[in-house]
Amino acid sequence: MSPRVPLADEANDEIAPSETLFGDRGLVFLSHSSRPREEHELGAGDTLQRHEHRKAYLKRLLAALGDRLPPLGFATWLDQKDLEKGECFDTLIYDALLRCRSAVILIDRDALDSEYVLAEATILTFRRTVGDPVHLLPVLLGDVTDKDVKASRLGRVLRLDALLPLRPANRKQNGSAALSTADEITQELDESITPCDDADSSTQRWIDHVSSYLSRVTDEALRRAAKTIGVDSEEWQTTRHKPRALAAAFLSCEPGLVYKALQELVPQLDPHQVQRAVQYVQPLWVDLGAAQVVMAANNRSAPDRVVGLSTRAYRLGKNLAERATAGDWRYHIHALPEITGEDTINELVERCDRTLRDALNLSHHDTPQQLAAQLTDMEGVFVVLRCDSGDPSTARAVMEELRVRFPGIVIVALAPADHRLWKAEKIKSAYESFTRAKERAARKYVSDTAKLADDEIKVDSDD
Repeated sequence: MSPRVPLADEANDEIAPSETLFGDRGLVFLSHSSRPREEHELGAGDTLQRHEHRKAYLKRLLAALGDRLPPLGFATWLDQKDLEKGECFDTLIYDALLRCRSAVILIDRDALDSEYVLAEATILTFRRTVGDPVHLLPVLLGDVTDKDVKASRLGRVLRLDALLPLRPANRKQNGSAALSTADEITQELDESITPCDDADSSTQRWIDHVSSYLSRVTDEALRRAAKTIGVDSEEWQTTRHKPRALAAAFLSCEPGLVYKALQELVPQLDPHQVQRAVQYVQPLWVDLGAAQVVMAANNRSAPDRVVGLSTRAYRLGKNLAERATAGDWRYHIHALPEITGEDTINELVERCDRTLRDALNLSHHDTPQQLAAQLTDMEGVFVVLRCDSGDPSTARAVMEELRVRFPGIVIVALAPADHRLWKAEKIKSAYESFTRAKERAARKYVSDTAKLADDEIKVDSDD
């Protein structure tokens, strides 16, 4: 079995990608469920003997992949941990998940309900949604079927079943089957992954920006911050590029822990650096799943480019889009004037039109054709619109007209959870359930982090 690859940040930043520890063709993340289970953890009809047989087969398969991939220019990340109920996801694994160019998700009976595999797959599918260059290869092992994957959370939540998984020719779980399956996986990666070129992505840019601020504080402050978010102290000591590793770890943390970590760091930053760092971490209260819904609406083939969030707070709506785009300056995010019941639809549209043109530096004299051409050159435009002061039909009419005038924009519609807008109009919600408790926690986190930058935002404010 190939040794575990060091943290991505241990590579010399001055070396070209093809010369790093990650091989000419990048890092392959091998996602799997390896933890031995107790009998009470097994599914209906399963036995310890079958489970142990699966894990022995998986071990042989991983060893075979570790032998086959490096000669082809791939480096492999193989993590031996598995998440038990009540454990926290290893924050430093996030660094490898964000760096990998490809990921093989090995789905056996245990992986179907593994919290660890689900956590890894959630991050990987989010990267794919926001346009990061990552190739995902689900592999069905043993007697696992497409129907099983579709019924699991890997299918229901992440739609891994829609990624055309690899179905090995030999579905037995013995030594020869492990070797032949490893050959099939290797061939698929060999045909799909080209040598490393530009590894640029929104998430990598986010890590670059945040780590640039963290690099200005002392090692001791970084250690305290890492300890605050639960990074293993021994693993932290072996991490060479600590600011980058900590920035990557922030992306997988609970917002409250990020805030506590920032409290350890901001005293050593100047006011401008604090302001910029807070700007990047403030949207981290948004769940990856919700951000994924927003970014999916930016796809050119999306049927309806309107996403809902049940709140009146403009800043939370902007955070939703900022989390989806990882704060990438290539995307434009702007709040539009509130839709009220006092003005006609035409007046509301014209007011929003003027505001958006000014925000995007577009001339008020541009024709629809000129507008469309300029919007096409932009990565994406997200507008936040509060819609609870007027009739739902008025809000929908305004949104539809704006989408005609500004082709390709994504609208984040805001209104309280009990507002008629959600019942009267079929608007895709970013969250399956954005409860009042979640909203309160988000408001509190935003206000707390803003205060670190001497920016007073009242928790109950809807700005």
